Amino acid sequence: MPAKKMKIKKLELFWYIVAGLFALSGLVFIVFGIIGDHLEMLPSDNWIRTSEAANWPFTWLKLGYRPVGVILLLIGAFIAMLALSLFAREGDRDAERKLRRQQRLAIENEPVEEQPSTETAK
Repeated sequence: MPAKKMKIKKLELFWYIVAGLFALSGLVFIVFGIIGDHLEMLPSDNWIRTSEAANWPFTWLKLGYRPVGVILLLIGAFIAMLALSLFAREGDRDAERKLRRQQRLAIENEPVEEQPSTETAK
């Protein structure tokens, strides 16, 4: 018997996309940081290193592309972990609810056997 297709709710999909975007942007920043450190050119010609130092929102933290990338990657992983945990728990509740309903219906549909009366007929 083929497995049932599970429907993904819009809210669940939204949070997976948000987590994916954070993780993807983190990976891009990490790659830019690695490339910028290993380009063999003059520091003044290295556009990645210059962009890292100029008008970067995290300059006051003294962070480059790689640490910011790691932070974004961790934020994305944390959001994904929360979404997976919350929506898996909700799926488990739905499955348990269906199982209890099936059991209740099975008990209701069982044939009722008449029990002999303890009173004797006079």
